[in-house]
Amino acid sequence: LVIAIHGWGGRAGQMASVARRVADEGFHVVIPQLPGHAGGAKTDIKESAEALRSVVDEIGEPEMVVAHSFAALVLRLVYQESGPSKVVMVAPALNVEDALEVFGRRLRLLPWTQRGLRRRLRSWDPSLWPTVSQILPGQLEGTQVLIVHDPRDRETSFAGSAQLAAIRPATSIVPLEGAGHSRILSDPRTLDQVAGFLRGDRVSDESSAA
Repeated sequence: LVIAIHGWGGRAGQMASVARRVADEGFHVVIPQLPGHAGGAKTDIKESAEALRSVVDEIGEPEMVVAHSFAALVLRLVYQESGPSKVVMVAPALNVEDALEVFGRRLRLLPWTQRGLRRRLRSWDPSLWPTVSQILPGQLEGTQVLIVHDPRDRETSFAGSAQLAAIRPATSIVPLEGAGHSRILSDPRTLDQVAGFLRGDRVSDESSAA
C-alpha cells in the first residue's frame, strides 16, 4: 500500500503519474484529496493532518508515502515519531519559515507585515510551531527517506532538503536540475527514482538537466 499526497493548493490529479508508475511495480496506490486542495474551502495544516490520519485509519498503514511540497509538513505532523518503512519527499516544504518567505514574496508583503504574520502563527498554536519551524532529523525514526528536489526550485527550499539529508540517517537526496516545483511530479527521472526506491535499488544521482 502506498499513499501519494498532493501539496497545499494542489490536487489529487497531480499525483497521477507517480501513482501509475508505482502501480506498475505491483503496489496499490491511494491518492486522497486533502483539505487545502485547489478550489477547496479555507483550512489549515492541522485539518490537513487530521484528514490524512483518517485516511490511514480507514485503509491501514502504508508501506510508503509520497509527499509533494507542503504535504511534507503534513506528513511530519502525522508521523512525529515512527513512520512508514519508506517515504519519498518531492520538492518538500520542510520548514514553515521558508513557506512564509515564499508567501511574503508572492504578496510583496513588507518586512514588518511578515514579522507580524509570524507572531500570529506562533500564538495560534504554540505547541505546533516547534514541529514545523525547524528541521528535525529525529522524526520518522526507522524510515528510509528519499528526497527529490530541483536545486533551483523557487517554491520550496532545496537548502532545507540538503540539510535534512546531511544530518538524518537513512536519507538520500537526488537533485533534479530543471524539474521545477510541480512539473517534477511527472518528470521521468522522478518516476524512475520513486520506482527504484520502492524496489530497493541503490539511489543514484540523476541531476542532469531534463
